[in-house]
Amino acid sequence: MSLENVPALSIRQPWAQLIVQGRKSIEIRSGTPAYRGLIWIHTGKKEQPELEAHFGFTHLFKGGYIGAVELKTIVPLNRERWDTWRLRHLDTGLFQPNLFAWILASPLRFAIPVPGPGKLGLFSVPLEARQGLFAAYSAIKGRGQNPVSNLSV
Repeated sequence: MSLENVPALSIRQPWAQLIVQGRKSIEIRSGTPAYRGLIWIHTGKKEQPELEAHFGFTHLFKGGYIGAVELKTIVPLNRERWDTWRLRHLDTGLFQPNLFAWILASPLRFAIPVPGPGKLGLFSVPLEARQGLFAAYSAIKGRGQNPVSNLSV
């Protein structure tokens, strides 16, 4: 697999950390890109200390790439799916129409985060961050880490 064209997705903490740990296997978004496959998980810089503490985190890395995950499929959310899957999204809020569940699998968490800028939606990784991402990904795959899959569609 070529890592050159793998896109990234920026997600606020602690949600990004929960994804790469395999605790969160659904990301809710309003868009439905055609892309499926490996994506880099980028963390935004915005602080949410109360939410991080709620999930047992302190001092989470922000402002770069912390791992990778496979985007398996994207399905429209309806009330029944939301009721069934919301705990896998780690949200107990009410159903909202016109949203999509991005089904994630095989999370990998980097041993050392890779600093770099993010953008909205799926985005191309800047050249200056790619070498660090490739090295971090190769180090995880070289250790034989077993990715986990958390959700059947």
